[in-house]
Amino acid sequence: MSKKTRATKNHPGHIEKRGEDSWRVTLCVDGQYSKYTVRGDREAAETRARTEYDTLKSRSTVGLPGPMSFSALLARFEDAKLPGLAPNTQAGYKNSLAAFRTYFVSEGRDPQLHAIRPGHVEGFLAWRRMRKPDGKRRKEALSARSLRKDRATLHLLFAFALTLEVVDSNPVSRTKAPKGDQREPIIITADQYEALLTACEGQPMLYLYVLMLAETGMRCESEALWVRWEDMDLETGLLNVESVRKGRRTKSGKSRRVPMTPRLRDAIRAHMALYRFARYGSSTTPTPWVFHHDVKRRHAKAGDRIRSLRRSFAGAVKRAELPADLNQHDLRHRRVTVWLAEGKPAHIVQKAMGHSDLRTTLDYAHLVDDDLLQLVAGPTENVQSTG
Repeated sequence: MSKKTRATKNHPGHIEKRGEDSWRVTLCVDGQYSKYTVRGDREAAETRARTEYDTLKSRSTVGLPGPMSFSALLARFEDAKLPGLAPNTQAGYKNSLAAFRTYFVSEGRDPQLHAIRPGHVEGFLAWRRMRKPDGKRRKEALSARSLRKDRATLHLLFAFALTLEVVDSNPVSRTKAPKGDQREPIIITADQYEALLTACEGQPMLYLYVLMLAETGMRCESEALWVRWEDMDLETGLLNVESVRKGRRTKSGKSRRVPMTPRLRDAIRAHMALYRFARYGSSTTPTPWVFHHDVKRRHAKAGDRIRSLRRSFAGAVKRAELPADLNQHDLRHRRVTVWLAEGKPAHIVQKAMGHSDLRTTLDYAHLVDDDLLQLVAGPTENVQSTG
């Protein structure tokens, strides 16, 4: 390895000193360049360079693709994989991808994929703990849950690189997921559920929204808020949860139907009487959306689809004096818990939830204290159900 000679066919690489303890290695295999930075002394850099050169040469010999930069992988992933995901899933991935771009591309000089080791992944996780996706310092450390999500997305990114055959292994798989307390979903009791609905009275959109989430187990923003009038069949009691390429899309990308309870059907009839044929502004046709703005808002006009009811939901939680960290998705957990506690077949619950794996459905079944007491109750004792 020459320090000064340009990397060519006859001189396949060179090493340049960068900083006090880092070296910039440039390799050339079959006319394709590979560059990366190594920390340590020159001997360590040369040893690593020889190993990398042998790896690249062996890949070239058997016809595998040449080096690919991290930024190129990001571009391929965003072009090939993101469009097929649900909008909310895309938004979550984009947040992680922005952090990857800042750390590996902007600050890490866009390394070749084969040069990224488990240590680089650990370095990213340590950086991410106190950094926002744009690199700005956070006031508080990122939660372990969010950090695990970023790691999982990075793992998915390198799994995609494996399918492209531009790497031989996934460096993320050789790291450990950040530890931290998992958030336990809050499963509210029947009385608490009624209190929540009471707190929603006077707000028709919010009331039906909470009832629909709790009675069907639909996902909040990617499913329930996309429901149209034509999706609800009150005669059969089934509600269509559609997934299409543009706009509304389920997490799995598959459409399904969910059952509506008599209580939900009655509430839908009352809601339809108020809003089914309502016209707003200059529109000559009713809005197709069940959950829509009935007055003009700052960023939406009357008749537009409501994109989020998080703040309204939080306000109802506060008025009902329920745990402050109760969120909309907890109602999905509650629906599964109650159905399974009532003895409903797990595979049918799985179908209604849209889970591809039965284990996912069973993971949603959270025991509550009253269920646990059934284990020690006598044959004549009756433990009140929370459903």
